[in-house]
Amino acid sequence: MYFDVLMAFAAASAITALALEYGFYTPPVAKIWLHVVQGCVLGAFVLDRFARLVLSNDRKGFLRENWIDFALMVVAAAIVVAVVTGQIELKLLSAATLYVVITQVYILAVLVIRTIGFQFKVAGAGIHPVWILIGSFVIVILFGAGLLMLPKAAPQDNPLGFTDALFTATSATCVTGLIVRDTGTEFARFGQVVILAMIQLGGLGIMVSGTIFALLVGRGLSIRESLMAGQTFADGTIGRIGKMVKFAIISTLLIEAAAAAVMYTMWSDFLGKELSLNAEVVFTSVFHAVSAFCNAGFSLQSDSLMGMRENWQIIGVMAPLIFLGGLGFPVLYDLTGALWNWLFRQATRSRGPILTLHSKLVLSMSIVLLLAGAVGLFMFETSGGSGQTFGAPISTQYDDHPLAQRDTMAQLPAGDQVRESVFQSVTARTAGFNTVDMDQLSMGGKLWMCILMIIGGSPASTAGGMKTTTLAVLVLTIWCMLRRRERVEAFKRSITEPFVRKAVTLAGLYLTLVLGVTLLLCITLSDRGLTFMQIFFEACSACGTVGLSCGVTGCLTTGAKYVIILAMFIGRLGPLTLLLALTVRLKTVKYAYPNEEVVLG
Repeated sequence: MYFDVLMAFAAASAITALALEYGFYTPPVAKIWLHVVQGCVLGAFVLDRFARLVLSNDRKGFLRENWIDFALMVVAAAIVVAVVTGQIELKLLSAATLYVVITQVYILAVLVIRTIGFQFKVAGAGIHPVWILIGSFVIVILFGAGLLMLPKAAPQDNPLGFTDALFTATSATCVTGLIVRDTGTEFARFGQVVILAMIQLGGLGIMVSGTIFALLVGRGLSIRESLMAGQTFADGTIGRIGKMVKFAIISTLLIEAAAAAVMYTMWSDFLGKELSLNAEVVFTSVFHAVSAFCNAGFSLQSDSLMGMRENWQIIGVMAPLIFLGGLGFPVLYDLTGALWNWLFRQATRSRGPILTLHSKLVLSMSIVLLLAGAVGLFMFETSGGSGQTFGAPISTQYDDHPLAQRDTMAQLPAGDQVRESVFQSVTARTAGFNTVDMDQLSMGGKLWMCILMIIGGSPASTAGGMKTTTLAVLVLTIWCMLRRRERVEAFKRSITEPFVRKAVTLAGLYLTLVLGVTLLLCITLSDRGLTFMQIFFEACSACGTVGLSCGVTGCLTTGAKYVIILAMFIGRLGPLTLLLALTVRLKTVKYAYPNEEVVLG
């Protein structure tokens, strides 16, 4: 108990000292005193580990579960000893600076470890996993907003207020991409790094970070911890949660690293930098790779990707990255397993496992929606009737908006029109990057994009929306009813009635959310001179965590910003998750009333 209080105080002191040193252009406290505080915190952390080790009844078990802490101590001590004895020659850093760096890196690592350990303590306290998931998102958003409010997160002459910081933190953590401050010009590098970290955390799922740490230190997951991680992956199979988490981390890092490497030449040319290793180009490549795979839609360019749409990496790298991120980790896991077994089967000529029904539904619906979205958008934007809205925004009140007065799809060559139709079909579910001005689309094109944004990506993915499997179950239910089939069937499998009811409930709740957000935006933006389609487009984008906009985000009132914040938060977690959290204490009744028919149709 006393150790926990001491460590909480030490952690708060460490966070405050680091924030004062790195969050201000000119720290309000002399750095020497901040370094003294950090040294004391380091000493407290080290003494805490050794004191707990001495007092532990199972010292081997304690060492096994906390080996990372002691490994960090050994590495830090080894570096210091090597410098003191002259085995390491310092050329770029002085000895004092190196000690400060080691201290700060060690403190950051310990803070991460303690945070994850606290997460699992909460999981074992009997709190429902749904509430833990919601609380984790709230804490990350508030902490991120606090970091973005630090002076060094933005240019000196344009600091962020609480509302804009909260909006940006919510948009990043919920991987939406709607912005009230331009990411590339109105945030300093510190702020951009914070946004990048929140995108990665929100895309992977906050629960995954703690789970991978538990697996890393070699301790198994309890049932409650598996259920907690299962909230992220929407996986009811507790036995494979550990494998799924490892796969999610490894595949995410590999895919993002490969994409960043392939896009490096594109950003090098665009930024006018030499092809040799450049820190700015590396950061830009990594930022957009993470943002694309996590379906976040944040870009360091004011016009998103409109100025770069002719680069082959946009359709050849960004689009597949968005598509893969929207499939979901269970599907990627199954696809990897199926590919591996196909290769193995080719060598042994034995039959391997097939894809699950979930993966088949996700893949088939994703391909159908990709093709249908591209064909529909191409038809709307190249038809004669759509030309009436091309060339000028619907609303001229905000002509100075960065996305105003851009060229349209109708003005592009036929081949480019096909390319842009495909990319917008991909990004509408739910990446948020755009290569054409959304406000220049025809009314039919906007509505078509809204439909795609409402559907969204797949469960357990980095995307939002109603989800492809929900739509698939609804379509299959209608199809089977028309064929007078008593059960809902797909790929020679039956879908149970509880899943059908869940799909209907989720669709109803999600459409209610979109309608409610649209109504609230109509009220809070009544004096902005916007059309209903622009407002509806914004609502669909926020609820689906997409990030596309018809120029509305830049002119939101304070009330409208909080409406969008709530919409992004609910859209990322899912309305059904929040409903389950509110009804978690309700008990299932063990009786049923007599049946009676009602008239339908």
